[in-house]
Amino acid sequence: MKFNYEDVLQDIPVIEYQERVKKAREMMARQGYEGLLVWSDAARMSNVRWLANYRAFDGVFPYPAMVFLPLEGEPILMAEGSLVSYAKDETWFSDVRGIRQELPNVLKDFQRKHPNSKIGMSGSKYLALEFYEQIQDSLNVGTHLEKTNIIEYLKSIKSENEIRNMKVAGRLADIGIETIHDLLKTENLTEREVARQAYAAMFANGADTVSFDIMVQSGPNSSDYFLARPRDRKIQKGDTVLIDIGCRFNGYSSDMARGVAYGNVSKEKERMLEVCLEAWREGMSKLRPGMTGAEADIAANEVLKAAGYDHASGEGRGCAHSTGMDPEEEIPVIGPGSEDVLVENQTIAFEITLLQPGVGGTRVEDTVVIRKDGAESLTNFPHRCFWYQD
Repeated sequence: MKFNYEDVLQDIPVIEYQERVKKAREMMARQGYEGLLVWSDAARMSNVRWLANYRAFDGVFPYPAMVFLPLEGEPILMAEGSLVSYAKDETWFSDVRGIRQELPNVLKDFQRKHPNSKIGMSGSKYLALEFYEQIQDSLNVGTHLEKTNIIEYLKSIKSENEIRNMKVAGRLADIGIETIHDLLKTENLTEREVARQAYAAMFANGADTVSFDIMVQSGPNSSDYFLARPRDRKIQKGDTVLIDIGCRFNGYSSDMARGVAYGNVSKEKERMLEVCLEAWREGMSKLRPGMTGAEADIAANEVLKAAGYDHASGEGRGCAHSTGMDPEEEIPVIGPGSEDVLVENQTIAFEITLLQPGVGGTRVEDTVVIRKDGAESLTNFPHRCFWYQD
């Protein structure tokens, strides 16, 4: 039976986009910006889509997108030239132009009206050199360009409309891992075989596209690599299986992971999976608005340390990463030294990973929303995964 998602409000109303522009301008005014450039590409499309409801295309000629938001006046959406007509139909903005044709003109026209202004740049971490050079060549001597996280911060705090879409994406990820569970009733399937079927199940039930490359890592592939694409290795009883899975619904992402004991496993593997889950649950139980990203990283790691395990966290993160339209977003940073303060309705993927070469690997991860009283999971497949044991 297919998952029934038809009653979910899929589209974000225009009034919500208008409110986002208002909030962005309020922050611009407080920080002294007269203009704001907002960059997105296909892999990290959320900055522009959050404002304009337009996303760049993936997998073809680099089709970027950029918004120029003046403190006063009409915002401008700039898309790849051949997609301007499509962008006009997608966005609620009234001014849509070709980015390669019009970006210098937009900046020069603004500077004529606002000499010696300060312009912010959101998305600078991923800005393509092609457009950075255009921007630099278009700036007057008195204009100051400065990196800012205005959009990155504002988009991190989700509306209930956005959270509803993320809940659907989360349920679809649950369906994907349910499919893997059912497939593994049959032994000796390969990682690639079960990953393909998980994709198919999520798409059949309403997923629009992928969030990231699904990972199904078994045996040594689970123990040796933080991330690895599925291989032709057959999944065998006695393996640990690390599954990291997600999809997009209406452009909103899910991201979940489970570590699986497939069949009867050694006591060492069993303990690793149990400690990982205990640490994850302890960390989740402590999440609250008002704590820093560094504080949010402590509780789970204390469990791991007491049990003698090192957390195999990804580069630049601790026990979580932010998420939303993009599977990994910029704010809040969860990890040692982070001074980002958690805010109600921010969404993160809270995760713990343990890798023991020669033994196995496991990960527990849910997409969660920070609520007033704690964390609410948006992905809900059972967390303790001991499958098909005698």
